[in-house]
Amino acid sequence: MEPLEVHAIVERVGGEWRAPSPPPRLRVAELGTDSRTVARQSVFVALSGPRFDGHDYVQEARRKGAVASIVSRSRLGGLPRAGGPYIAVDDPLGAMERIAAWNRDHLKLTVIGVTGSVGKTSTKEFLRTILSGAFRVKSAPKSYNNRIGVATTLLSAGPSTEVLVVELGTSEPGELSHLSGIVRPDKVVMTEIAPAHLDGLGNLAGVVAAKAEIFDGLQAGGTAFLRHGIEGFERFAALSSGPIVTFGWGSGDYAVTDCQRVSLGHDSRAGGGWADYGYHFTLNGEENFLLPVAGRHNAMNAAAAIAVARDLGMSWEEIRSSLADCRLPPLRLQVAEENGVIFVDDTYNANPLSMQAAISEWQALREAHNSTQQSNHSSMVAVLGDMLEMGSESRRLHQQVGTLLVGAGARLIVTIGSDSKWIGEAYSDEASMAGGATAEAVHFSSVEEATDFLRQKLCIGDRILFKASRGMGLDRLVRDLRQWAVDSFKSTARGSMPNPESAS
Repeated sequence: MEPLEVHAIVERVGGEWRAPSPPPRLRVAELGTDSRTVARQSVFVALSGPRFDGHDYVQEARRKGAVASIVSRSRLGGLPRAGGPYIAVDDPLGAMERIAAWNRDHLKLTVIGVTGSVGKTSTKEFLRTILSGAFRVKSAPKSYNNRIGVATTLLSAGPSTEVLVVELGTSEPGELSHLSGIVRPDKVVMTEIAPAHLDGLGNLAGVVAAKAEIFDGLQAGGTAFLRHGIEGFERFAALSSGPIVTFGWGSGDYAVTDCQRVSLGHDSRAGGGWADYGYHFTLNGEENFLLPVAGRHNAMNAAAAIAVARDLGMSWEEIRSSLADCRLPPLRLQVAEENGVIFVDDTYNANPLSMQAAISEWQALREAHNSTQQSNHSSMVAVLGDMLEMGSESRRLHQQVGTLLVGAGARLIVTIGSDSKWIGEAYSDEASMAGGATAEAVHFSSVEEATDFLRQKLCIGDRILFKASRGMGLDRLVRDLRQWAVDSFKSTARGSMPNPESAS
């Protein structure tokens, strides 16, 4: 952040300085919220949450070198004197947001706000990577899209920052309006709209209304980048006071065409048995764009980022060069092989649209494998958990996922949680009516139960998709099974392959 004297911080947050001596004549360039990593000569913000309370760590922050802590007035009576000085406010998070908003307004930079139901973090990462080819760019290192995360991102910008990319999320009405009012983006990117956070937003119309709130903070004349034909497109376009730039599959100002899956060479961990891959596409007639990540749908996220880059003046060659450096964030379609077993880890989050995209990419793995004719025993396994916060629509939306699996060629479908049982039930019902072979579909209430079962069922040659909302913890299952595959199959991975039908 732009350095600010301590007394000015007190004034800007409407705080009360609680210490025997006046604020030091010191310029602070950082606000910290983690006492373990707080920087010397910074100000510690004592945030409170369901699993932590920063007020318990003010003394540690002081020992680490914080010059003061922003605390709640209601907690002053119980705080240790050795933890001070204190800046007492009604709401420490609100105080942090006020400094973040000041920092955003004080710096000369372009601010890009990214929202949508799916693809926010991937698009944010693509923007950071592509724009870094021509600008000094800052963005959050993770999916920081709530009040704390947005304030942290704004505070990460300094005098040398030219472009700041901010991810904004919402799970209830009014939240995105509040965040956008702090960020005040010069440009907004809307990735895609889908049923998500329905516990707070009600239905798809509620999602559209909530996402439309990003325009409350868009700077006058600011540019909006919208997926062509997106749910709520007309509403979003009407709310923008500036130019509208569209991107889409074969349509829009930035039209993606001829998107083809391409091999990028062999992964050394696979012993020659697995080819890394990405997607090659054409954009607006411009050819030879290579996105080296899994997921055909990510070409659309890349198109959004490219549209912004062109708007900021980057050349096609600069964009092509930077695009080659793009990578997906952790837990998003991470494809890895362990001794002949391929793991597709897409466990960061889930809603119906992202489930559909993950299943489509998982099926593409089977087609690619069959084309290499490496084995007669390749098989498809889906391990799916609950899509959380689906509200009253949960049963129907989980059943829709089950129908997507019909014809996918799976031999085993494992569901974990509570509502995900409807995935397996819908699959079994639809597959039976369709006739032909059906996969074994089993349901477990916990990750631990599923782990024991899968250790008995998995075979060399399996291609396993893991997909669920973050709260289900399927990433732990992926880690456990990857290590299990390393330990169990190392002696047979390069020899004869067990037949999946013989697994017990």
